[in-house]
Amino acid sequence: MFSTIKHFLYRHKRKFVVTGAVFGSLYFLMSYAQKRLREWQEKEAKKFFEMTRKKQHFESTERTCNQTILSLSKIVSESILGIINTEDIVQKLHNNPDSKLALWDQMKIMIFTRICVLVYALSILNVTLRVQLNLIGGYLYRDSVHEEDPLIDSELQAKYLSLCHHFVGTGVEDLVRQIERAVKRVVDPIALNKKMTLQEVEQVFWSIQTILCT
Repeated sequence: MFSTIKHFLYRHKRKFVVTGAVFGSLYFLMSYAQKRLREWQEKEAKKFFEMTRKKQHFESTERTCNQTILSLSKIVSESILGIINTEDIVQKLHNNPDSKLALWDQMKIMIFTRICVLVYALSILNVTLRVQLNLIGGYLYRDSVHEEDPLIDSELQAKYLSLCHHFVGTGVEDLVRQIERAVKRVVDPIALNKKMTLQEVEQVFWSIQTILCT
């Protein structure tokens, strides 16, 4: 019996070797494929979590931007309305003074100045805050991912944001003075009784912008 089995194995030795090689190769390939699949899954999972983390960080930064801009916009607007205060002139006009014409001329300058300052100031505030907070947010995210020395600390953050605080304070006053000078150059020659079309009013603002940009 053993000789029969031995003879059978001997006669089919080549088949067994080939079959063993095939199964061995298949096992190796399956193991390799499973390993590569696990690596790919881990890589994709890591990439997914990284993207999710970035998205959450970006959304958090955007919420902070929007809330800060909303808060500071109110402060800036109130500051501008306080600096360019037309209430005193309105009160004087109610008394029908002899200098009524001069007061209306002054009111004309102040109204155009107020509109321009509000547009410029709120635009500057919006752009500046978004750039600053997104830069700071990017550095903070990078520091949270990497273990080496942080690129930005609380002191540097404070210095960065102090630029915006400066604008909200004395920066707005400087902006009012600059825009008021430009407005006077454009609006002073316009007679109070002149009827202006929408296109002419638009041209006035374009002229003011041209002076400010040169």
